[in-house]
Amino acid sequence: MSAPRAGTADPSVGRATPAVGTVAAPIGVRLRQHLRDPLNGNVYALMLNTAVSSLLGITYWALAARLYSPAELGVGAAMVSTMTFLSNLAQLNLNGALARFLPAAAGQGSRLVGYSYGLTCLAALALSGGFLLLAPRVSDRLGFLDRTPLLALAFALSVAGWCVFTLQDSVLTALRGVVWVPIENTVFGLLKIALLVLLAGAIPSLGIFVSWNLAVIAALVPINVLVFRRLLPRQRGRHTGTPLPGRRVLARFVALDYVGYLFMQAGTNALPLIVTARLGAEANGVFYVAWLLGGSLELVAYHFGTSLTVEAAADESRLAAYARQVLRRGLLLFVPAVILLCVSAPLLLTLFGTGYAATGSGILRLFAVAVLPKLVLTVFVAASRVQRRVGRIIAVHAATSTLVLSLALVAMDEIGVVGVGVAYLAGQVVVAGAVLPSMIRLLRRAS
Repeated sequence: MSAPRAGTADPSVGRATPAVGTVAAPIGVRLRQHLRDPLNGNVYALMLNTAVSSLLGITYWALAARLYSPAELGVGAAMVSTMTFLSNLAQLNLNGALARFLPAAAGQGSRLVGYSYGLTCLAALALSGGFLLLAPRVSDRLGFLDRTPLLALAFALSVAGWCVFTLQDSVLTALRGVVWVPIENTVFGLLKIALLVLLAGAIPSLGIFVSWNLAVIAALVPINVLVFRRLLPRQRGRHTGTPLPGRRVLARFVALDYVGYLFMQAGTNALPLIVTARLGAEANGVFYVAWLLGGSLELVAYHFGTSLTVEAAADESRLAAYARQVLRRGLLLFVPAVILLCVSAPLLLTLFGTGYAATGSGILRLFAVAVLPKLVLTVFVAASRVQRRVGRIIAVHAATSTLVLSLALVAMDEIGVVGVGVAYLAGQVVVAGAVLPSMIRLLRRAS
């Protein structure tokens, strides 16, 4: 944030007022100052990343809907969503720990990043192996995941690769290299689309899954060369930083934060898997497209929370001011975006086919509206992470997921996949209302 301009003191409010005759800085200068504030730069770079990734994602799934049959699309979407779900579990919520501790880790940053990668890969292989053994026994509709030993092995490795691919975005953000995040994901999205088209005729049953993971492999090496050869050495040379907490303290923080994260995953990324198990792959194909588009706005909200965590971790005294700034800018962005998405939902889904527009418009609108209470929860969780009040994080995610899952299981039997959207919106609204008094107390401190 830019420093206040010089002026005369106003004792009634305790802040400076502009002096008479002060000339405002040119708009270009003010814009550069605004963008140089890391809190603003992080948010805008991550927003750009989400916008480009969402556009490429829409293109990807629109092409998939045209090039692959509904059953093939449903299977591919189920494989990708299952891979990302297991990967999110295997990451042990180290994204949050990296955002909280890496900005000031200095000389210990390389160890923190290396251990994070190693732990998540081991967890990914263990979780995916257990899932491949148990899933076909839970539902016959999930048996496609282990049709051959080679496919099962490729699936397990894909979960580990997606772990590193996801964590490296948090590493880039924490090391003030966030400008590379949209570049990396743009290349990933374009390569994924090219592979999707090339593989449609060769291996239609696996084209979606293979195109996704070959693109991941291509992105891992150059980004991590950048991290370990440039960004981490630059951080060590910039300042001495502060020592990481002791192993016990760090392990306790990660373990408790992960408990809350597990609840969050159960109420978000587990939804396509539940739809597949209860209603089948074709129903999930319709649901997944609408869920993916609505989730793009939610991803922007998470980026706001990540930026808040990174910057407030470096200066906790500014937490309240940063939280107010992030919440205000988030609402200014999301309110018109939600309205636009609700109005354009049928037209947007027509890109995927008339069948997707007929059923998916209602789901898309529900997930779009849910981003408004979700922003409040995201800011609250980010502030709690900076303050190391992990119990609050667990309570928020546990309450939200319990409401979403219980309502979704009931509503699916009554109104089909639309019921999942109703349940999701209801869960966010109820829990956001519960934390609102605490949020107001935090924001008042910024005054």
